[in-house]
Amino acid sequence: MMGNLVMKPVDAKPATSKPLTPGAISTKQSNAKQSDAKPADAKPASRPKRAAPTSTKATPPRIRTIALPVEHGSWGLTLEPILLGLLVAPTWAGAGLALGAFGAFLLRGPLKVAYTSLRQRRRERMQIALRFAALYALIAALGLGVAVSRAGLQPLWPLALALPFGVVFFIQDAQNQSRSWQAELAGPIAFAAIASCIALIDGWAVAPALALWAVLVARALTSVLYIRTRLRMDRGRSYQALPVIAAHGFALLDVVAMVWAGLLPLAVVGIFVLILLRTLWGLSSYRRATSIQALGVTEIGWGLATVLSVAAGI
Repeated sequence: MMGNLVMKPVDAKPATSKPLTPGAISTKQSNAKQSDAKPADAKPASRPKRAAPTSTKATPPRIRTIALPVEHGSWGLTLEPILLGLLVAPTWAGAGLALGAFGAFLLRGPLKVAYTSLRQRRRERMQIALRFAALYALIAALGLGVAVSRAGLQPLWPLALALPFGVVFFIQDAQNQSRSWQAELAGPIAFAAIASCIALIDGWAVAPALALWAVLVARALTSVLYIRTRLRMDRGRSYQALPVIAAHGFALLDVVAMVWAGLLPLAVVGIFVLILLRTLWGLSSYRRATSIQALGVTEIGWGLATVLSVAAGI
């Protein structure tokens, strides 16, 4: 029995320690390579998951570009007539008209985005644009309703004179030509009529009310021509400085004539002289390099100075 007990473990050893053949060795090596390759193949699979947070961060800018205009110049040339009208002729009806005009200004952007999104079949973007368009249309309708209910339609007749300029602007905008000189001049000229309407609502005479429109047109003319020419200069494109300077001189003479007639305060002449000097410097070889954003903010400052100079003297 002892002999049998000793032989059992001896017989078991060869069973567990069989020599490996070359085929078995190659099979184990290939299996080891496959097991080692699995983690390397699995790494790239986790990379797309990291891109998910970036799409959520991009949502606020996307909504902001749909809801609000991004051009500094459009804000300035739109708010100047509203601010000037309310400063020199504050009434509840005028405030309603200002609110309606501001809503109409905001309405253009979402409507344009909704149209382009419909053509591009971007449904989500179109729905967001339509929501903002509905909100701005409601604001415009409420503001205009307040103005008409309190003052009637008679003080709004300058809008009929501004209508052709508005038509030119919308035609250019519909053709994706909102940066053309026709659109950039026609839009501010049309919107500047709001200041005259607010003054007429307050009971102003026709000549002083139209003088508000005229000074804002002169201010928009100088701003648009200067910025367009300055950008062409900075980008190395061909330009003509003389017509721009001549337009500034014409605007200055226009303001001087209205001051001489007693329609505008004398301080406005000083502002337009400074604007002319700004243009002479900005279109010369002595100008300094300036970003587009800085130019836009500077123009807002000149517009605010013009509005305050008019309001302070009336």
